[in-house]
Amino acid sequence: AVLTRSACEFVSTKVLETFTENHVASFDSFDPAHFATEHISAARWADAFLIYGATANFMAKLATGMGDDFLSLQLLAFEGPVWIAPAMNPVMWKNVAVQENFEKLKARGYHFLGPIHGTVACGESGVGHVASIDEIASAFASEVPYLQGQRVLISVGPMRTGIDPVRYLQNRSSGIMGLELAREAKKAGAEVTVLLGPVEDAVSQQFRDFKTERFLGAQDYEAKLTKSFEESDVFLSLAAVLDFSVDENKEKIGRDFFRSHQELKLSVKAVPDFVAQTAAHKRPKQKVIAFAAETGTESEIIKRATRKMSEKGVDAMVANPVWPGLGPEAERNQLWVLKPGAEPVGLGPDLKSELARPLLMSLFKDVPIKS
Repeated sequence: AVLTRSACEFVSTKVLETFTENHVASFDSFDPAHFATEHISAARWADAFLIYGATANFMAKLATGMGDDFLSLQLLAFEGPVWIAPAMNPVMWKNVAVQENFEKLKARGYHFLGPIHGTVACGESGVGHVASIDEIASAFASEVPYLQGQRVLISVGPMRTGIDPVRYLQNRSSGIMGLELAREAKKAGAEVTVLLGPVEDAVSQQFRDFKTERFLGAQDYEAKLTKSFEESDVFLSLAAVLDFSVDENKEKIGRDFFRSHQELKLSVKAVPDFVAQTAAHKRPKQKVIAFAAETGTESEIIKRATRKMSEKGVDAMVANPVWPGLGPEAERNQLWVLKPGAEPVGLGPDLKSELARPLLMSLFKDVPIKS
């Protein structure tokens, strides 16, 4: 924590040191308590900054790039996310100069929380009250590397089974949701490995920044999953796994076949339940998260996914609907996060890129960060 000069009029250094059990930095850049270029080392140490109760004066200083105290120097030397929670009189907040600085800071990538409607210190009401602690804590926590040190395995894309040397059956899956989750997991500090199915080249190229293992069919998938699962802490099973495989005909099935046959009968057999297998052999702190694309109404989807969660023995199940414009091959999705003994958490509908962070936060906000 660091107090600005005016913040010292509201709360003392001693109070913050008592409750945080940490040293509170002086606002004075030249205070003898500061060691050498501490404003630089502090800025390098931080993952994110939160400016609580930002005044009109502070916003003006930040917008003009001033560095006249310890906090503003830190911010000038910091390259990560900065959250600003303003607090001031409602008329002050509406002032043209304040709004211009607000727009400038947003354009530069600063994140704002509030202000919200409420009664402020002077007794007047309006938009100017500092945002709620719950809102601030939730947003600020999203910038913490909550998967730091975790080895995350994500299976992505469709699976196929051959019919003959030139034809195959394949699930509908674009791999986009898995791609977005891989990106978000990496941003959250995880070491990410991807089991990648036969997605389109445009999607496949976007996985170049990740360690990938490719698969086509069930046998190929099982072999690579077994090896990669042993080396992971978390397994996110997004791959659209076929529940069956076909005994492939060794020769092409041509038109001549249908001159003497009215229909083609395929020999189909079940494939293993890969999710249940991994869940049954996971280590005590290893997590297995399954995904289920389901048809039907919302209540039917949740009921079916809840049953699957119990049967497979996974730590959580993420259900999504196969509805027009949502689910496999679509740009948008809707999700329900299911955990044993908890109420379903609904996310979306929204773009898959917008769902990745809230989904991972919902799944792993309680995972201890590894040192």
